[in-house]
Amino acid sequence: MVSQLGDRLTHMVIIALIGVMFSGRITAFSQFAITWSLPIVILSPFAGVFIDHWNKQRIMLRCHLIQSVLIFLTPIFVALTGSIVPIWILVVVFFSLDMFNNTSKNAIIPELVEYNELVQANSLIIILARIATFIGMVGGGYLIRWVGWQLGFYINASTHFIAGVLVLGMGAKTLFEPAKKFDFSLSTELKKSLRRFLEDLKELGILLVKDRAVIFVMLSVFILPFVATVSYTVLIFLIQQTFGLGTTGVGWFGGIIGIGMLVGGILMGIFGKNVNRGKTIIFSITILALFFLAGPVFTTALFLYIISFIAGVMFSFIGIAQDTILQEDVLKGIRGRIFATKEFVINLTVVISALFFGMISKFAAPYSIIRGVGIFLIFITIAAFLIYRSIPGDIKAKL
Repeated sequence: MVSQLGDRLTHMVIIALIGVMFSGRITAFSQFAITWSLPIVILSPFAGVFIDHWNKQRIMLRCHLIQSVLIFLTPIFVALTGSIVPIWILVVVFFSLDMFNNTSKNAIIPELVEYNELVQANSLIIILARIATFIGMVGGGYLIRWVGWQLGFYINASTHFIAGVLVLGMGAKTLFEPAKKFDFSLSTELKKSLRRFLEDLKELGILLVKDRAVIFVMLSVFILPFVATVSYTVLIFLIQQTFGLGTTGVGWFGGIIGIGMLVGGILMGIFGKNVNRGKTIIFSITILALFFLAGPVFTTALFLYIISFIAGVMFSFIGIAQDTILQEDVLKGIRGRIFATKEFVINLTVVISALFFGMISKFAAPYSIIRGVGIFLIFITIAAFLIYRSIPGDIKAKL
């Protein structure tokens, strides 16, 4: 929970600094999105090799401590250089480490609890993560407004240091045991991992040609990071600078989306078994499209907050529906590889979308971009509907 709180504070202090150093520039937000997504795209084929052969607690401890030092030193280097470059270096290294930390966290849970307690443990982790997200986004916005971005960096560094210390509570004895020696060649394992990853991409490509249900699901997979990137670039810019709500307003924006996602998860948990998952995805994309089309008409912060809550609900609807289809109804023999490839597709979409929005923001006004996104999502909705209708009846019934 402290780790997730630190991650959210990291986003907030950097967003605050961007607002100070690059007022009026959407491209700065798109650059931020690229720099935190690109390391995941590059490292995703290889991270598992290291995590499987290293002590996971040591990975988590060292990642948090290095992140803490990096965050602590960054405002000093920004002041000395008067440049944004130290921030981009921080983001690349920080989120590269974060990938190892978060993956290790997920992999270590079965070693900490009994098998029959896994569901409860994962549920508790998700609940605490949502709480941390809300506190980090909303509370972080007020905190940075009160203390400034410089002191905000130091407070953020302390959260990662505390998270690292808390890792010791998982079992300090194992942390300082001599590293286990594995009879393997790191270079060979990395080559195998890359080859396996490329084979997974190839297999996904073949399935996208042959299986319309997979096309439908992957189209919905693309939507979430695409819309999230619009929010991270254009909408945050509007809230922070156009509406003049600053980092506090951005915090409420993120916090309200998080509440919406929590509500959406609860609703899907209660009614999900009784609704058609394919139609749920189409309905949710339609709602998102209509909101983007209506955005330039209702140009108020209140309207944006209202739709951010509903958008959070739609995000959960789409995410839960697509995961359930992949888990239960599609590709049962290779679902593990598909989920791994899905994460790569998500982060690659963020990079490409952020690059695209950063480029067009130099020529188009924010509201024109929002309207264009709405028109694009309408076409995506129509495409999703036509693909869904073309799915064979027996498969469609399972969706």
